[in-house]
Amino acid sequence: MADEADIANDYIDREVLHALDKMRQNPTAQLGPKMGSKVCRECGENIPDGRRKLGFQLCIECAEETERRKSMFADY
Repeated sequence: MADEADIANDYIDREVLHALDKMRQNPTAQLGPKMGSKVCRECGENIPDGRRKLGFQLCIECAEETERRKSMFADY
């Protein structure tokens, strides 16, 4: 009888094979994050190209504020 680790490993193997098959079917698909937004979705300020290339949707100030709010409720 399979234990939880065996079941988890089987699941991981299946997901990896599925992802590899998908990549083989579309080898020109972009890997990594997609281009981020030109403007911050919170405040509307422009987002620098370097930050956009990493896929960010928020400016630095809004991202910091979002993280600060998340950390306030992390223990709840």
